Amino acid sequence: METRSEDAQGLDVERIQDLLDRDAIRHIQIRYAWSLDNHRWEALKEVFLPDAVADYRGERFEGLEAIVAKCASSLEPADASQHINGCHWAQVDGDKAIAGCYFIATKYIADTPGGDTFIVGGKYIDQMVRTPDGWRIAHRLLEQTFLDGNPEVEAVSNARWAALKEEGG
Repeated sequence: METRSEDAQGLDVERIQDLLDRDAIRHIQIRYAWSLDNHRWEALKEVFLPDAVADYRGERFEGLEAIVAKCASSLEPADASQHINGCHWAQVDGDKAIAGCYFIATKYIADTPGGDTFIVGGKYIDQMVRTPDGWRIAHRLLEQTFLDGNPEVEAVSNARWAALKEEGG
């Protein structure tokens, strides 16, 4: 039989903390998507630990600066992007958690021959750590489920990024 601790009003303190933790983790996952689509790279830094690792579609990025640089190089050249997360879950164990969510990420570049959008769908699996500043991602794995749309959008995006870097941007 499971024993739960209750406060003076009979509230299940452990259950409430679990709900608060899972909600905070979900908000970190949402903040990640918001930061990407709004090009808020400083806000993105508040999602990860400084020594975090991200595995994105076969590429590994170690450290906060490498993760932010990858995201910026992928999304700054686009006319727009939209990352939609859903079906969030988390298993909290003290100050650590395994969490995840499904995502659909759309990149849009107007007037791309063959179509203006490129879509990636899949799921994120996160190893998370509670810090004094809240939950942070220690490791993010992107598991791609499908691609749709025009892959040429990626080529145009990469060419735009190279031109920006060449101009000193």
